[in-house]
Amino acid sequence: MTSTANGVTPSYGLLRAAEAVTNWRALAATGLAGLAILLSVFLSIALTKASFLLGAAGGLLTLVVALSGYSAVGILLMRQAQQQPVGIVDAFTQAVFTVHRLLGVALMMLLLVIVVSIGATLILLCCKIPGIGSLLYAIAFPALTVLIGTLIAGMLYVALPLAAPAVWEGNTVWQTTARLLVIMRQRLAPVIINLVILSLLVFVLAGVVSLVLYSGYMTTAGLSAAVGINPFGGVVQALQSTMMGGGMGGMGYGGYGDGQSYGGAVAFASGLLLMVGGIVPGLTYINGICLVYLQTIEGLHFGQAEEEIRARMDDAKRLAKEAKDRANAQMQAAKASAQRADTPAAAEPAPVPAAQRSCFACHAPLAADDVFCGECGKKND
Repeated sequence: MTSTANGVTPSYGLLRAAEAVTNWRALAATGLAGLAILLSVFLSIALTKASFLLGAAGGLLTLVVALSGYSAVGILLMRQAQQQPVGIVDAFTQAVFTVHRLLGVALMMLLLVIVVSIGATLILLCCKIPGIGSLLYAIAFPALTVLIGTLIAGMLYVALPLAAPAVWEGNTVWQTTARLLVIMRQRLAPVIINLVILSLLVFVLAGVVSLVLYSGYMTTAGLSAAVGINPFGGVVQALQSTMMGGGMGGMGYGGYGDGQSYGGAVAFASGLLLMVGGIVPGLTYINGICLVYLQTIEGLHFGQAEEEIRARMDDAKRLAKEAKDRANAQMQAAKASAQRADTPAAAEPAPVPAAQRSCFACHAPLAADDVFCGECGKKND
């Protein structure tokens, strides 16, 4: 069996995903992250009651906390797969300072969806051309179906799951995007197959954990009732009080009055068991996507893809700058034209009157075209 440079054995592969439950650092980080998310949710609810804007800010904070906790656990498991152990504090620190990269990759995916949607819309508009529109539609419809379907499959089964391990590896937004593009171009089908296998493994583990917890839960509840503790009495009484208008709230018959004091304890215990039950399949999934990512990138080269993305981004920036300069020039021209229109036209200078003629003999005034003086009759040339 051959091993990769990261210490992942391809033939062993996804069978190592369940080893995540043996990583006590990941288990501790999961508990801390769950507690932080729970406190953040309670804080968001309290802020929402005070102000909608504060509630929205609390919701954004909850999202950041959840992504940071998810990333911290992922970093711990990624370093384990790379055989490079890291401490819990360092994992949370790295997660906090890289969570913006996950958001950046998600934004890049959203922009890609928008661009493809705009292109597909323009193609469909061309299919409305009279005469040849139906022929174009017959060709465009299957082509767009394959293109959009491949994009959706690539994003759901490749980009979204593998974006996080790429960031946890230490890549920037552009490097992560380049890796995802190369993987989608060259190894889309193997990744989808591996992730389907991982999903089946997680599903089986979730079923086993659910069976263990459900059987133990119901058995413990039955034993509690046998010793006189009715753990569900408070819930039943609350439902009866709601249905009967509260008229039976204080009767406490059927053992419901005794069980009411255990309602809060049962609710807390049920939530705790639910969280514990999600740890095993959750850690298995996170560890699994780390293993899939490390196996997938073996032998791939991303330098050219990074250069292409950088060149396209430079072109986009250049085009945006040129468009901005043109818009500014047009605005300046329009402003100058408006200023000229508002400024009154300068008055034309009055014509300079011609010099007054007079008779050289009697000095009587003469008109411009007079040849003879009207007073003395002398000829004036």
